[in-house]
Amino acid sequence: MTTPPRYALNLPDGRWAYYLPEPQPRPGLRDGLFADGVPMHRLVPLVDPKGNWYVADHLAEQITATYQPSAKTLHYDLKDRTALSQRYPEQLSVEEWSERSEEDEEYYKLYTRVTEDLPPVEYVYEGPYMPLVGREPPHYNAEPPWRGELPHELTQYPEYRHLFPGHIPGLRKAVAERLKEMVRAQYVFVDYDGFPGVYVSLRVPFDEPRTRFVADTGRNGRPKKSGRTVQTLVDRRLQLPVPSAVYGPNYETALAEWETQIAFWVDQVTQASVAACSACGGHGFVPHGALEHQAKPKT
Repeated sequence: MTTPPRYALNLPDGRWAYYLPEPQPRPGLRDGLFADGVPMHRLVPLVDPKGNWYVADHLAEQITATYQPSAKTLHYDLKDRTALSQRYPEQLSVEEWSERSEEDEEYYKLYTRVTEDLPPVEYVYEGPYMPLVGREPPHYNAEPPWRGELPHELTQYPEYRHLFPGHIPGLRKAVAERLKEMVRAQYVFVDYDGFPGVYVSLRVPFDEPRTRFVADTGRNGRPKKSGRTVQTLVDRRLQLPVPSAVYGPNYETALAEWETQIAFWVDQVTQASVAACSACGGHGFVPHGALEHQAKPKT
């Protein structure tokens, strides 16, 4: 089976980023990662939950990792000499201790493990490294996800999908979440009542403030003489044809359009949140005869 190539991502700031997951099985605790002998560091902020992206200041010819294997168990020695007996001998081999400790937990208390440190192990991430150019992948849990259309050669390396054409899903939900934060927003729904987009219900005041008296209600449900004066608001409903996703030739381009789209739809709702016209009662038109009535001189 042919080993697929590895890739090196040349970032805009000149650094080179590499995706270097732990080998399986892992030979021990990794205590160093080097690009041609120069220490490498994690790419921050993290772009994947395990932090498998590392950076170097050059395009590496060879990347190596050093591992410290777990100490090798030689045998088990009896700690308490007063317990020395045929049942609890002075020393047990690894096999003997494993067999006996399964049947009697006292062995864990009476014996101590004698170990030997093993030399470090070097693991080589085989190259060569094919260079790619672009920004780092979407930051883990901090940026919207990307669904890229990878070429066949990269199907085993989904961590590079952000460099290729694809789309960011969930634009409607992202717009809706932003709109819910607006002061005038009352209800915000995605794909409401068969409409493919975002439905928004606003509560806006009149340009000439109006108020109304709201009576308090007694325990029997009847209105009281007491009450309070509240501002009169007008309902305004919008159906925004927000796309379901943002497409682009790569993640960086699509992310810029994603932010543009969100800003655009938020601006549409901001403009619709202006105070309602007192002359038309917030309906958008003046009822027949209203202007004549307003124009009549008082007698």
